[in-house]
Amino acid sequence: MKMKLLKRLGLLVSSLFLCLGLLEFLLRTFAPLQWIFPVSDWTHQYGVIAYPDRQIVNAQPGHFRYIYTTNKDRLRGTWVSPHSYKCNLLLLGDSNVFGFGVQDNETIDVRFNELTSSSPRMINMGNGGWSLPQAVRRYIDIGREYTPEGIILHMAGNDLEDPTYGINWVAYAKSDGSIGLRDIPEMPSAGRLRKLVAPDGYTYKLIMTSQLALRLKSVFNNHSLPPNQPIEVSSEQVVVRQKSVNESRYAALLRAFALQLQTDNVRFIFIVDQRDFYGSEIVRQEAEALALERYLELHFVHDWFIPGKDLPKSSQGHAFGAEACEALAHKFKEIWEDTSTGS
Repeated sequence: MKMKLLKRLGLLVSSLFLCLGLLEFLLRTFAPLQWIFPVSDWTHQYGVIAYPDRQIVNAQPGHFRYIYTTNKDRLRGTWVSPHSYKCNLLLLGDSNVFGFGVQDNETIDVRFNELTSSSPRMINMGNGGWSLPQAVRRYIDIGREYTPEGIILHMAGNDLEDPTYGINWVAYAKSDGSIGLRDIPEMPSAGRLRKLVAPDGYTYKLIMTSQLALRLKSVFNNHSLPPNQPIEVSSEQVVVRQKSVNESRYAALLRAFALQLQTDNVRFIFIVDQRDFYGSEIVRQEAEALALERYLELHFVHDWFIPGKDLPKSSQGHAFGAEACEALAHKFKEIWEDTSTGS
């Protein structure tokens, strides 16, 4: 009797695995989703952040495969000592700056350094999922070591809203106009999931690359979103999902950062895609005021080209494909060499 039950159980389990395998094959062949392995790490200092010393693979079976190489400081590309070059230029921003959807030799910084023969040397300090607070903290934590002569900061359309993680205000403007740093007090459920298994293990790879697992993970993330925050958000609150609060904090931190860079004698070039600042009147007014006061130089990508119209987007989905990165590298070289626009 026991043998029959064991045989039936074994047959049932085998059939289940066979069905799951067949379903995985069909999804991978006919309706594949893109995956990233290993996906970003999570820390209390930054929230999502790339793993150090990794070759991160971003692929969609049958469509594309990109390799993102990181160094010991969790930056894209080969590590460069802060003392290797006389003149350094930092590039700050989110996944568009990091270079999602382009190969290692196609990123903005690599193309810029080839155009300028690394004079100045551009260091890519962008990271997927970041907004202004993490960029400012990156400058304070690491960027200052490079004693940069300039900073190029790109503002993306989702810098004021993040439904999964919220905007993590790990850097903020104090009441006296200086910059304060603080950590994220609690790890979100999506972050805890990433800490359960080792990023180099088979289980982690299965979860992050399986077409079935990707769909289940998407359902889990959608159902684990926290409820809407109340209208009143305290100034001490680090994670904020309310756009109006994020806009006010962004404008205040942008000013504090611009003033800090002037104190540090660092040229500040602020890049935004659209002149309407993605509908944020508060940020637009502050950025234009800072430009008039010559605390920063303001430029718009859509004055040069419109991604997806004038130049193709990446096959991965991001706005800056290889051709756009090439165009931006040329524009940044042109802006940098035009010292008459400096403050």
